[in-house]
Amino acid sequence: MRTVVQQRGEASTRRMIEATRALLAEGGLGSVTVAAVARRAGTSNGSLYHRFGDRQGLLLAVQDSLLTALENEAVAVMDEAAPLEPRPAAEHAVAGALRLFASYRPVLRAFFVEGQSADAFARRNARCLHLLASHAEQLLVDRVGLTPTRAAAVYRVLFSVGAAQSLFTEEHMRGEPVARDELAAVLIRLVLP
Repeated sequence: MRTVVQQRGEASTRRMIEATRALLAEGGLGSVTVAAVARRAGTSNGSLYHRFGDRQGLLLAVQDSLLTALENEAVAVMDEAAPLEPRPAAEHAVAGALRLFASYRPVLRAFFVEGQSADAFARRNARCLHLLASHAEQLLVDRVGLTPTRAAAVYRVLFSVGAAQSLFTEEHMRGEPVARDELAAVLIRLVLP
């Protein structure tokens, strides 16, 4: 049984992680300082240092937490698509991937773009990317009937589209915005042989 002190400590840790996530969404890695996180979480700088060691420790904990959530959601999308016929499986997987790229945009931008030169971030990023690729490619082979080579190529195109959505807003793109369902329709034609 957890004590009241343990419960308060866990709640404080969750507030610090959520505060960091909010700061990442607002201004990227540069906006995450110990003081800003402590202020937003309603805690002290010392409490943050006690729990995470330093800013880097906090960012690594947040990265792991957020990428684990992304991985879990992505695997769930693939698992939901697995029993479907090829076209519905492809539609479900593509729609889910586009939704996830949109909802995790600040996380992907912070850790995969801004933090790409940090070895500690790069290792966790690579684990995430490998997990997502293996699940997506296996779904494309098993449910859609693609060869492993074609599945890998299709996944890279899908990932590239998602990564572009994480890097750029519709305002950055040239011309009229493309609705997510229109983009999904084009991508599904790519997926289906």
